[in-house]
Amino acid sequence: MRAQTEIDLCMSGGVDVDLRFLPRGTPVRVLYPDDVDRASVPDFLRGHDQVRVCAGLPTGLVLCDGTAVVPGPATVTAPETVALLKAWFDHLWAGAMSADTRAVEGLTDQERTILRLLAGGVTDDAAAARLGTSARSVRRVMSGVMGRLGARSRFQAGQLAARRGWL
Repeated sequence: MRAQTEIDLCMSGGVDVDLRFLPRGTPVRVLYPDDVDRASVPDFLRGHDQVRVCAGLPTGLVLCDGTAVVPGPATVTAPETVALLKAWFDHLWAGAMSADTRAVEGLTDQERTILRLLAGGVTDDAAAARLGTSARSVRRVMSGVMGRLGARSRFQAGQLAARRGWL
């Protein structure tokens, strides 16, 4: 790969990419299927929000400086088609979770209740009063849920929780 501006990869099969040969200094975003063994993600990619996991990642894809490689392998250079594939990748990326986030089977009853209350517009204090706990406990629980989802804000946590069917 001789990319200069950026590289986007869907590592779900059909396109074989040896990540050890990615050019240093070029921004890289890598999507893996959500069932990937996170230990298999190369260390140099982890922890930089360069790697995310996506449920139902359908196919392999390489986007590199206005060119796409799709399963086959076939190289695509038509600007309209590459732009469409890039928009598709960006859509998947926006809904994907950090690969550093450990796999989550679901929520505890307390987490689910707090998430639903907050999604319904209830404040931390009101949720705490309904649950017979403190607002600090509500914030601690939400912080844990956000960490498991890889969310940077409560709003993003709500979106990601809804996509996972937790709400």
